Parts: sequence; C-alpha cells; structure tokens
Amino acid sequence: MKNALSGVLALCALSTGAQAAGLDRSGQGINILFEEGEVVQFRLGFTDPSVSGSLGGASSGDIAHSFFTPHLAYKRSLSDRLDFALIYDEPFGADVTYSAAYPLSQNPIPGGRTGVLQADASTQALTALLRYKFDNGFSAIGGIRGQRAQATISAPAAAGYSVTTNAPVDFGYVLGVAWERPDIAARVALTYNSAIEHTLSQSESLNPPPPVPAGTLVTLPSSSTIETPQSVNLDFQTGIAPDTLLFGSVRWVDWPQLVYNPPNFPSGNNLVDYDDDTFTYTLGIGRKFSEAFSGALTLGYEASTRSTQSDLGPTDGFWSVGLGGTYSLEKAKITGGVRYTDLGDAITNNGARFTGNSAWSVGLQVTYALN
Repeated sequence: MKNALSGVLALCALSTGAQAAGLDRSGQGINILFEEGEVVQFRLGFTDPSVSGSLGGASSGDIAHSFFTPHLAYKRSLSDRLDFALIYDEPFGADVTYSAAYPLSQNPIPGGRTGVLQADASTQALTALLRYKFDNGFSAIGGIRGQRAQATISAPAAAGYSVTTNAPVDFGYVLGVAWERPDIAARVALTYNSAIEHTLSQSESLNPPPPVPAGTLVTLPSSSTIETPQSVNLDFQTGIAPDTLLFGSVRWVDWPQLVYNPPNFPSGNNLVDYDDDTFTYTLGIGRKFSEAFSGALTLGYEASTRSTQSDLGPTDGFWSVGLGGTYSLEKAKITGGVRYTDLGDAITNNGARFTGNSAWSVGLQVTYALN
C-alpha cells in the first residue's frame, strides 16, 4: 500500500499557491526524502486567482495575476541509513496590479508620476537535506537552504512612490524529525524552516511636495533588511483500511517576522507588514483503485485572522477542496490534480473591502525512479 498510494500525497503540494497572506506558494515540503531509492521529481502548479474589491465606491479591478509554482527535486540513498535530497522551489511570492481609477493608484502631487498600485515579489530557494535513519522507525532531518529574493512595488498615492530591489542570496536551515511504520503506511514528520534575513540594496523614487517644482522625480539609493518568515510543517499519513490512506498536514507561518520598511517611503507606516501568524490545515483520503491507479480527495482550511490586511495581499483565510489521481508505471508515478479555493473576505489597512474571491489551481507531478 505504501508504494501504491505514495503518489497521492502530491495532492497536498500540487496547488498551494492561494494560501496564507497571499504569499505562501510552495509549502516548503520535504516528502521526496521518503521516496525509495534514487529518484528525480518534477512538479508544476498553476493558480488562477480572482481577487477584487472596492474603496470609496471605486473598483480595484481583478488585481491578482495567475502564476506558476515550479518544483524540482532529486533524492538518493547514500547508505542504508543516510538519504540525501536536493529541492528547488519558489516558497513566497506576490503579483498584484490595481486599476488606474483606484484611489491608491492616484498620485496627489500635481504633475507627478502616473502609474498604478502594484507589487511583484519573488523568491527562489535551493535546499540540500540529509536524513539519518535510526532504529524503531525514527529519523532525523537537517539541511541548509539558499534563497534569492527580489521585489518591485509602486504606491502612487504615497507621492508617486516606487521601489525596486536587487536580488541577494542568503541562507537559512531546516531541522526535523520523522517516524515511520511501513506495514500500516504510517508516517509523521515535523520540520522547522528558519527565517532567512535579506539585506536589500534598492532604488527608491518619489515626487516631493512643494516647494520642490511640480513633477520633480527624486531617486534615492538605499538599503533595507527583510526576513522571510520561519515556519513549521507537520505532515502525517496512515493506512485506515486495505488500500486506503488518510493523510494531512498542519503548517504554521510566523508572518509578523515579515516587515518591509524602506527608509524613504513617505507614509510613515511600513510598506509591508502583517499582524498575525497563521495555521493552515490539510486533510485528505487516498484510495487504490487498481495496481496502476489511485485517487485522492483533499480539504484545506485556514482561519480568518479578523485583522486588517495589506493592500498587496487583501485576503483573509480560505477553505479549499481538491481532487486528483496518480497513475503508476514501472519506473514513474504521474500525479495530476485540481483544487478550488474560496478566499476569505478582507478589509485592508486603507479601508478597502474585498469579498467573494476565489482561485482555481491545477498541477502535474512526475516522479521517476533512476534505479
């Protein structure tokens, strides 16, 4: 049952892009460490969100762009007790653009720069992991993560403000423990992902108020420190009947660690910050229908924080339902899935209301055995 149903666990990770704070994209999973032998894995998710709201009667338009979430991984056994894995993913990201008629897209400085409220932020991470297996099913996990981060944000209502950062690479770590009992396909894995601090070199620009001549654009080089947040993942699975697997996860993310406050942002507030951490829950059931095919149903939930949200991520909590299946060949497992996410209503820091929003996600994963 372990081999027949292991592919359905990919359903938890195939479409994780519409999650906490609108930024959590990959889920930072490590399930490839538990594949047998030497394998390579490719996964590609696609999320198409629909997010809109209004401020003072003016519509934001559909602000959220669709996006892909790639994942590449390699795993091999170095000995009977020691496994190695290398994982590429894009853990955090944002891509929003407001309409030109929206109040926060209006520059109050006469003759100042025109534009729209928008943000494009991305991260790419490469994680090297080792897993050492003790007796009685226990194992220890540890590794290092290198991460690249970059952002471009425009906030016209703040005197035509815009900032573009460089793309530094910095490092964090992963620690974890796991327990397995193969005869009932049981496994529990707990992993901690450290925060990663980036020092950003950046170019800020804005239109100063009078007495500076109208329309004057000032560009200022500066630097800021930002942390992508620490997180904890708890993943579990167990056989509950012949050819039937119950699986799920709990993910905690410490979003208040993420504060971005460029020194020349003129509003007096942080450009990006969050008040609350989040817990994201996933529960699924997988069923083997034949020697070649198994399917799964997943449910996801993240509670509303009931706090005001950033205009660059104006959703608060969600629920989701996903459906997919895995087809097993001699050396390959091919998993596909689709997920619908109902995004929670939100009120932003500037008083805008976002309601009735959602996202559709699809994904494909291929895991190929090299031995």
